[in-house]
Amino acid sequence: MVKILTFDICALFIFIFVLAATFFRRMTKGRINQCFILLLVVGALSCIFDIGAIALDVNPSDSLLGLQFVCHTGYLYFHNLTPPLYLLYIVAQTDTFYRYKKNRAFIYYVLLPAVFFTAVLAINCFNGMVFSLDDCVYKREWFMNVLYILAISYAVLCGILLIKYRRLFTKTKMLSNMSLLPLNLCAVAVQFFYPAARIELFALAMGTLFIALFLQRPEAIIDFNTGIYKFSAYANDMNRVFALNKPVNVIQINIANFLSIQEILSYDSVVDLLREVADTMVSITDKAKIKADLYYLDKGRYRVVIGKEYLDRTEFAADAINAALKPKFPLGGMEVSMLAYVCIVKCPDDINDFNTIIEFGKDLSKLRFTGKVMYASEILDKSRYDLMGEIDRILKDAILNRKFEVYYQPIYSVSEGRFRSAEALIRLYDEKYGFISPEIFIPVTERNGTILKIGMFVFEEVCRFIASDDFKRLGLEYIEVNLSVIQCMQSGLAGDMLAIMKKYGVTSDQINLEITESADSQTQSIIAENLTALLNAGLSFSLDDFGTGYSNMQRMASLPLKIVKLDKTFVNFDNNPRLMIVLQNTVKMLKAMNMEIVVEGVETKELVERFTDLKCEYIQGYYFSRPVPKKEFVEFISSTL
Repeated sequence: MVKILTFDICALFIFIFVLAATFFRRMTKGRINQCFILLLVVGALSCIFDIGAIALDVNPSDSLLGLQFVCHTGYLYFHNLTPPLYLLYIVAQTDTFYRYKKNRAFIYYVLLPAVFFTAVLAINCFNGMVFSLDDCVYKREWFMNVLYILAISYAVLCGILLIKYRRLFTKTKMLSNMSLLPLNLCAVAVQFFYPAARIELFALAMGTLFIALFLQRPEAIIDFNTGIYKFSAYANDMNRVFALNKPVNVIQINIANFLSIQEILSYDSVVDLLREVADTMVSITDKAKIKADLYYLDKGRYRVVIGKEYLDRTEFAADAINAALKPKFPLGGMEVSMLAYVCIVKCPDDINDFNTIIEFGKDLSKLRFTGKVMYASEILDKSRYDLMGEIDRILKDAILNRKFEVYYQPIYSVSEGRFRSAEALIRLYDEKYGFISPEIFIPVTERNGTILKIGMFVFEEVCRFIASDDFKRLGLEYIEVNLSVIQCMQSGLAGDMLAIMKKYGVTSDQINLEITESADSQTQSIIAENLTALLNAGLSFSLDDFGTGYSNMQRMASLPLKIVKLDKTFVNFDNNPRLMIVLQNTVKMLKAMNMEIVVEGVETKELVERFTDLKCEYIQGYYFSRPVPKKEFVEFISSTL
């Protein structure tokens, strides 16, 4: 039976091509990459030995009998190594080496068959139990079937592990891994019954090519600027860590003044700086002989994840990184000073879910800078970050079960000497965490889009209140409703709001919509279009938190505003006489633009009198009332009539 070399030659070229591409794309670090490279090398060696064996079988020679025997033995040895290596590749993807190191049964299952067939092949030259070369003619012997059984058992275990840890894989990764098993099993079956069809290695090569295309993709996990892993890889790896309850230490590095540095340096210089910092961290972990995964998230935030075997070296690595980032970095003819916060987080002891570790990492730069390595266990407000870890669940439950409530804070009219309006504010109460501050849940709702449902809930509750007999008895003229930037960007916003107003018989002069200065300048034209549509329907607008942004003058001229609400920072002018000058001129400017002024955050009688003297039209703050539920609000306003 003449064996065909074509498939082996093609397989060898594929293995070499994928191997070269792997090194070219720098996919060489980490257990996953190393296991994949080892699989490619073993596959290529299998091809080389099989090509040599087939060539010698076709042209047998007694003088080359030894070489012929070595080629057949080498092929069988390396080819039978591929199933256990693929098993290790799957274990690497699930990041469960730390579990199986203590599992003797698993270790024996993986190692003993490999040791067994190595020994069998070693003694085959004496007993010919696997194959023989009688008169230079290759012949399979009965023990060859045992090698096939061992290979199939590895394949079965691979399938079991993929199913067991399926929640750790995306659909693409799962399909890519699973496809290799039936592809190779079919090839094994074909070659077992038709030995001349040498397609086993070709099937393996095609499988590795498929993996290289869909799994080993650097653009999906490597940050182009720094050369280390990107945020998506960090999210995937840390979610896997928490799912497996795997002990790791995370060194969080936040360059607090990164945005300022970015404004000063050119784009190329910023990229050089990011790369320099990443290279410094790689150098530190390499010199300390610590196997760690390094990530660049964004805006000067780096993460170093250290596995269980090297936890005791975390402090050394953190101290070294902290010390390395203190000196000025020479860059582009200038020296760059970085304000680097370095903090050690022990998972799962300090933090045991991904959302919490992300939120905690954002807050590092809000802490007082000491220049020393910090520890999450010492600065962590456990209850707050436990809350952040559950905030998505809490919001989903609140929307489904209508746990949000609208509170109202009265607004006092200086000229009329009475409460003329009120601001509607959203509040959330959770059975486990109590009242949750809007400063915590509003940013989350804006990120995940639930602000749209919450915004419409508040607007409908306000319209329902305005349509009630209670509102009519209070003599209020209108209610202010906050409108988020996310809402403004939604098509159909005006139609939805006007439909609700029509449903409850609310007129346009009974609603005033508040917008903030937080909108990006790139979106102002889009927001203005949406606001204009509502303005044409007769609704009025106010600008909330005036004085906290950077584009105030431009916004004053470009947006259809009737009222401006001065941020509460303006009430602190006693501590800064210059602020009083700014306040006086700001009030003068706004009045010249025919805008009415609401002062927020007023808590004392003295402040009421001062802002009255400045001719501000409205005052809002704790001096009169905190935000209260509708029932209490009605009772409070009624008591003032």
